[in-house]
Amino acid sequence: MPKIGASSHGESRLRMLRLVRRGDRHDPKDLTVSFRFEGDFAAAFQDGAQDGLLPGETLKNLVHTVARERAGGEIEPFGLALCERVLDGHPRITRARVEIAEQPWHRLDARGKPQGRTFVAGSPERRTATITSNGRQVAVVSGLDHFTVMRTSGFTTAVRDPHDDSADDGAEDLLQRLLVGTLAARWTYTSPDVTFSVYRQGVRAAIVETLAWHVGRSVQHTLYAIGDVVLASYLEIADVTLSLHERPYRPADLFRAGVENPDDLFIAVEEPLGVVEVTVER
Repeated sequence: MPKIGASSHGESRLRMLRLVRRGDRHDPKDLTVSFRFEGDFAAAFQDGAQDGLLPGETLKNLVHTVARERAGGEIEPFGLALCERVLDGHPRITRARVEIAEQPWHRLDARGKPQGRTFVAGSPERRTATITSNGRQVAVVSGLDHFTVMRTSGFTTAVRDPHDDSADDGAEDLLQRLLVGTLAARWTYTSPDVTFSVYRQGVRAAIVETLAWHVGRSVQHTLYAIGDVVLASYLEIADVTLSLHERPYRPADLFRAGVENPDDLFIAVEEPLGVVEVTVER
């Protein structure tokens, strides 16, 4: 009889909105949770036995209960609490993995005054966290996703003349006038005992500042520089993975209209999309 190499089960896209009420000031936490489990569940696949499986309704109730208790703060402690609760309460589960994404809401300004109970949807940017635990060892990976950036100064790239065989001659620096892309970042902590909010703010600031100030010859060059800054700044981060999906634009061709286009009018190109990803390790 064939044996099972690996298996898992769980629930994905559990959506919830947690309101943290502090008097007249309310803070929304818009969360999406995915939960996966591993353990001794071979009988469920081979014999159809349901013993030990965690029903979907039970799992949703567990997530909602922990969210009521712990989802008012950062998403990493919430994920750690979810893993601890499910491993303690269900002995057949040997490994739990929870993924959390948070959608931001921004406080609405009315007549220059931030409103305590009125909000507007934020940017597409998401805070993310992935926690994996077997009860003895815990891995925490924080991140951000859907972070759309534009750089109008672009990157200076050396382009070589294909008809020139010399090593040093025939290359010229061309300036990419426009870069638009969606950035994602994930970083792994060496320990779950850190102040996650401080590190998240610091990593995001490192990304923003490096994108703004780094004199890069390419997207690859700048992504590596971001990873270098993050690792140099935070010893508790073991590695950082950065990926950029570039949205291509090209200068509009106004030759037939008899108008010059000094690289200030661009046309969006649907495809192909450029993808660059790098993991920088300590």
